[in-house]
Amino acid sequence: MPLNLAETKRHAKKYVELEARTTVRSVRFVKRFELFGREDILLSVLTTDKKDPEWWVIGGSTPMNLYSKRQFPEPDVAFSLHQGLMLRVADRQFREDRSAPATIGYDAFISHATEDKNSVAKPLATQLDKMGFRIWYDEFELKVGDSLRQSIDRGLATSRYGIVVLSPAFFAKNWPQYELNGLTAREMDGEKVILPVWHGVSKADVLRYSPSLADKVALSTKRLGIKKIADELAYIFDTAS
Repeated sequence: MPLNLAETKRHAKKYVELEARTTVRSVRFVKRFELFGREDILLSVLTTDKKDPEWWVIGGSTPMNLYSKRQFPEPDVAFSLHQGLMLRVADRQFREDRSAPATIGYDAFISHATEDKNSVAKPLATQLDKMGFRIWYDEFELKVGDSLRQSIDRGLATSRYGIVVLSPAFFAKNWPQYELNGLTAREMDGEKVILPVWHGVSKADVLRYSPSLADKVALSTKRLGIKKIADELAYIFDTAS
């Protein structure tokens, strides 16, 4: 199951504070949209910024993004910009309503080094996707011309969990560390977010890299195949409150 509305509001708050570099005062649900069977919600965000105090945040089936109300005062205009006006006009089944959805977002974000893509990250993302979970995985989400940092930030902010593939390559790279820092920041707020998967590393290796990560119960590719790891993660997704 994806994120519930309360969680999405919290992630929208963090996202606006990160992207707009301001302090959020309130986040309010406005409406939801459905286009070609893909659902997004629109939130109204009030901040302390003097120049741009109010923002729209839109996301769900599409990556989360924000739009200044000073530039786009109407929610319909912001949504049209978000989805693309021609795409919206082409859909005769387009509808909107003001009832809040129960869920929105991603079940998990997969953080990995490029060297572990084919052996672990891609087959795991594919298996979880086949099982009906919504997974933020770079090859699933990134399109030509996308901002890598902004897309990853949205994925980190709107995912319930972060599956972190810890390996020698992961320890050696800066970009996976950036993703891990984002997930760790959420755990500092009291959330259980990080789900470690050990690949070619021992507890001693992880302990040298991060004592806090070594203390977490992890799944290991040395002991378990991809299908079994996916089953274990699916159990966590399904039983979490």
